[in-house]
Amino acid sequence: MSNFKRILSLLLTAAMLLTLLTSCGSKVKEKPDEEGWVATWASAQLAAGTNETPFNPALKENTVRQQIRVNIGGDKIRLTLSNQHGDIPATFESVHIAHLVSPDGNAIDTSTDTVVTFNGGSETVEIPNGETAVSDEIPFSFEALDDLAITMKLGKFAGATPTSHTGARCTTWIATGDHVSDESFTADGEMTSWYFISELDTWAPAGTKTVVLFGDSITDGYGSTPNKFERWSDELTRQLQANPDTKNITVANEGIGGNSVFGGLGPAGRDRFDRDVLNIAGARYMILLLGINDIGYASEDISDSMIEEYKIMIDKCHENGIRVYAGTILPVNGNGYYSDLHEQIRQKLNEWFRSSGSGFDGVIDFDELLRNPDDPTYLIPEYSNDNLHPSIAGYKKMGEFAYQRLTELWAEEK
Repeated sequence: MSNFKRILSLLLTAAMLLTLLTSCGSKVKEKPDEEGWVATWASAQLAAGTNETPFNPALKENTVRQQIRVNIGGDKIRLTLSNQHGDIPATFESVHIAHLVSPDGNAIDTSTDTVVTFNGGSETVEIPNGETAVSDEIPFSFEALDDLAITMKLGKFAGATPTSHTGARCTTWIATGDHVSDESFTADGEMTSWYFISELDTWAPAGTKTVVLFGDSITDGYGSTPNKFERWSDELTRQLQANPDTKNITVANEGIGGNSVFGGLGPAGRDRFDRDVLNIAGARYMILLLGINDIGYASEDISDSMIEEYKIMIDKCHENGIRVYAGTILPVNGNGYYSDLHEQIRQKLNEWFRSSGSGFDGVIDFDELLRNPDDPTYLIPEYSNDNLHPSIAGYKKMGEFAYQRLTELWAEEK
């Protein structure tokens, strides 16, 4: 064999070994880096309770204007409406999107008012109960962190139990009759829940990715001020958008207050996982912070069964090209959730989250961040709302820390 052939053979062998080692070192089934749809805003859906359902006026045959704050900008959108938890079909006579003048009022910039159509150009759409509807592709320009208004005129069918995200922490305005194109209107009712809207996607260039936050009321922002965008997801978004190197990362908050792995408020975490993580447009990363409600109601050690469910979630993420990071569970001493048993479960889960054999692609140690150094079973007082949920300062700290850890993890993965 000539020297040239020997060198060529060695180079080919080295390349094959490198490929083999690379594939063995990564559990994530990588997806190609291409332009496509990504979620610039999202929320997890559940059935509205009595306190979250408008009655005077009701939704049917009236106008509902809802505000959202997007993550990244774009020039083309598609809107997903959900009737997954409705008891009857929901009819929409018209749906519009526009720029909101201010989060504190329902006035829109009418020069941006745009009709959202469905099924190839229809302004009306009926969604059977248990299903969703995705709009046509709509030209619409907006920038990162813009406040938008989605205004809909509902038909005579909306359902006694509307599909909703009950913890919107944003004002929704309801007016009697048809005001879908009005610059502003006097609201006959106000709520702080979203109705029927579950995801707004935008067409984005290659390299744009979504990080999904999968959790409970801590991710949903319990205790934060309506219209002030004080959840840790909001702070994470601001941090990402402030850095030119991470402006291509969008955040989908899929937290539900009261939710848990095995049950709680809304669909159980294990049951909604595919919908709220795997099916989010552009999902490439996921932060898991779910389990304190399971722990709080446990009457025996459930850590092993919870770990089994977490492993299923991790495997599903990896099979779908999503890197998954563990958010450690915060301390709760001083709250009714605390007991010796519950603390043992929390410590066991956090120890597993931090272990190299868990299968996670990294850890975001919120427990270490917010626990009181004088007694780590408590939150630091400054960062505690009720010894279970973080304060507004605590949410800000979590968002800043999540950004720091994500950038560190992403640098390590390159």
